[in-house]
Amino acid sequence: MRRRLLKRLMAVAVGALFVASAASTQLAGQRGAGGQTGAPAAPAARGGRGGGGMPQGGRGPIKVMVVTKGHNYEREPFFQMWDSWGSDITWSHVEHPAADAMLSPKYSKLFDVYAFFDLGGPGVGSRAGQPPPTNIPAGSFKTANNRFYPPPSEQFKTEFPKLLREGKGFVFLHHASAAWLHTWPEYSEVVGGACDWYAPNRVRGIDHPNHGYFGMTPQFISFVDKSHPITKGLGDGFYVTDEAYACHWFEDSVQPLARTDFQPADPTKNLNPKVKYSNLAAWVKVAENSPVFFTQVGHGATAWAVPAYRQFVGNAIKWAASPEALAWAKANPKRIFNSSN
Repeated sequence: MRRRLLKRLMAVAVGALFVASAASTQLAGQRGAGGQTGAPAAPAARGGRGGGGMPQGGRGPIKVMVVTKGHNYEREPFFQMWDSWGSDITWSHVEHPAADAMLSPKYSKLFDVYAFFDLGGPGVGSRAGQPPPTNIPAGSFKTANNRFYPPPSEQFKTEFPKLLREGKGFVFLHHASAAWLHTWPEYSEVVGGACDWYAPNRVRGIDHPNHGYFGMTPQFISFVDKSHPITKGLGDGFYVTDEAYACHWFEDSVQPLARTDFQPADPTKNLNPKVKYSNLAAWVKVAENSPVFFTQVGHGATAWAVPAYRQFVGNAIKWAASPEALAWAKANPKRIFNSSN
């Protein structure tokens, strides 16, 4: 049944989008020679990992849709990490804008968990003294430093809240926290925080300078809730060298799982003094009727290759798909979107 639905989805819903956007990356046996990251050929309307349909990996029972685009990343080591969970999950990679069509209750039977490593609505700008960019999408938000941020598609804005109300597992990784900050603040409430490292921004009515990112930062990620299914049995935490953030995290609406020992030298360079720097590194929360996990850790291969990090995120995926997490979310619903959405 899943394969038949998948074929239908590819043929009817997003086939044209895959062709237009080269939406999928070829993975493992599907990757091009030498692991090159150029746009692959559009997939055929045939399911399975062996070459066709949406490129897939893994053989596990949990079905995961991995959403990317909007931020560069090292594809080969990233998808090697996903392959490492292959006994627990079967994953399909989809890029925007194709993902916009699939993030809908119409296709929710295909997936148990939606994992985001995207940056929806990335800004475009120009250097000081240069003319503004010419490829500005209609309806874009203009910041004080002349960056332009496009809004989400109407289809996505309509269907995504419905998917959250249905009750599915959601996992957000690293720069996914920067999606749609300027044009869809409700989305930041889903994630549990907001980032923009390149422009002044307003979050929950508070004006910030551009947020901070600190590449290749050695840090210790300590688990502050060791009884949660995601962290249970993983010890006190793990060391990692990875990009750290100084962003506006919503401590009042999340359940903390982990914190970093990173501390920026001057948080006021990136945050309004009204907002205290938060060293949250991971949390869970509820959005509408859905369980949500986020971790700011996971910029690149130095994190993805750490066994403890892989176990941590792998546990998060399994938790998000579990009956217990879904029941917890439905017993503690958090309304974010208006009923008209």
